[in-house]
Amino acid sequence: MTLTVRDLENLRFSALESVKDEWAQMAQRLGGYGDRVDTHMLRPLSHDWSGEAADKAQKRMRRLSENFQFSGQECALVQTTLDGAITELRAQQKMLHQAMDRVNQKGYRVTPTGEVVYADDGDIPTGDPDAGVPAKEYERRTLEEDIFAVLRSAQEVDARYRLALARLRVGRGLAVNGLESQRDASDISKIAGVAVGLESTPAKGTDPKKVRDWWNGLSEEEREEQLALNPSVIGNLDGIPAKTRDKANRVNLDRLIDRYPPGTEVPPGVARQQEGFEVIRARLAKDSGKEPEPLLLGIGPEGQGRAILSYGDPDTADNVAAYVPGLNTQLRDVGKEDGDRARNIWDSTTLADGHHKTASIVWLGYDAPQLGPDRFNESDMSVAGEERGKRGGADFGNFLDGIQATHQGDRPHVTAIGHSYGSFTLGQAAQREGGIPADDIVLVGSPGTGAQRAEQLGVGADHVWVGAAENDPVTHTPSQLEESFGIAGHLMDPHEVQFGQDPASEDFGGRRFSVADGDYQNSHSNYFDEESSGDSLKNMGRIVAGRPDQVSFQGRR
Repeated sequence: MTLTVRDLENLRFSALESVKDEWAQMAQRLGGYGDRVDTHMLRPLSHDWSGEAADKAQKRMRRLSENFQFSGQECALVQTTLDGAITELRAQQKMLHQAMDRVNQKGYRVTPTGEVVYADDGDIPTGDPDAGVPAKEYERRTLEEDIFAVLRSAQEVDARYRLALARLRVGRGLAVNGLESQRDASDISKIAGVAVGLESTPAKGTDPKKVRDWWNGLSEEEREEQLALNPSVIGNLDGIPAKTRDKANRVNLDRLIDRYPPGTEVPPGVARQQEGFEVIRARLAKDSGKEPEPLLLGIGPEGQGRAILSYGDPDTADNVAAYVPGLNTQLRDVGKEDGDRARNIWDSTTLADGHHKTASIVWLGYDAPQLGPDRFNESDMSVAGEERGKRGGADFGNFLDGIQATHQGDRPHVTAIGHSYGSFTLGQAAQREGGIPADDIVLVGSPGTGAQRAEQLGVGADHVWVGAAENDPVTHTPSQLEESFGIAGHLMDPHEVQFGQDPASEDFGGRRFSVADGDYQNSHSNYFDEESSGDSLKNMGRIVAGRPDQVSFQGRR
């Protein structure tokens, strides 16, 4: 269809805006229906009913919830597409009006099809044809080309958005899953992304304060469009509110899992990741509706996989604990043991202080070193190297900056906890320029932080806490001097370990709290266990709660 001057002049944007708003309302309603299914149907079923019939009912309820979620996402994409069309066509209409004003000022007329003609036949210039185009005729042709250019551009915009809306039309055999949703979002991003401001999205690693200010500067509609088109970025961007990240990352998680539908061959290098994503989704479903509600603050396929899980909302919590796991941690562990550890810290903190809100986070935002099964020996940290900890430390520091940037109300009491190699990663974050926005640092099962003194970690030596079981081999990892020169290297500095000074030593100067001695095989993993850690978990809860007077101590090495 050929677009005329009258078509573009008379385009009623109020009608398009009304349709766009109706799609937005539909998206919200469908999201609400999905929440109702989860809250009032699926959760009661899973808590109060078991057996074969219950399993079938739960499966159908989950499918219904997923259908509502998918439908809501697709409606949001239609809304975003319409918004892009309105934005681009409104700009073309404005350009047409400007061109028409120039035509009228020069004394010409415009036909419905866009030709610029002389207002009177007597205005047509005459003269020697060999003398070239008269100036008046050259002016007319230039103005006419301006009109034609606007009409061609408007027609291209109209065709592009017609195609986009046609792709979103529902037909028989529609695949209702995260993969289909991701494909649709990708298509619409290419068509409408510039119009709705998608290119303004900050890159990962941007100062969280700048991210916060950017997000706060968006309208509610612009935020919804970012979530519809860009959830994988928004969900992992430090400086975005926690609940918004959770909303985006649950979409991300479904899409990551749906990359390989049941029966599809999963590449060997991806199988472990896929297992991890599925375990994390199962944990979110299991803990849904419980206190504290889990929030997924990060998820992604980068490297070995990324995941950040919080028990409690860090944006409103008085006490925030951020735990960095270490050696041999894999994505699935966030949904299993490391998720348990974060939850145990929440329980212990709440026991120490039940009057204030707590958020307890497990942060797997880096590639933890992996030791193969043929060379598994947790006392040999030399194979881990420093590079992963340094890169991870920079990202962990940025994450903590984001916690401060999005927090509501008074500044929270923040405790950073590093276990095993995670304590080295935490130590690298703490030693970056400007340090980290933490009040206390806890190091458990640590092979060193890269620092020689507790005061180098930037929070004051009295706020560096160390848990080191006597039988934990990782806390006795040999230093590079000892590896090179044996006993002579050990004698040069008996308290030097793999990554600097032993945090439990007198020379380091931290505060060593009581933990169970444990045995050689299990002590490294027991720090977060209520039954086998001695006072370790209780002490960490007291530290996170800001109750140092209740912490029990043992002598430094």
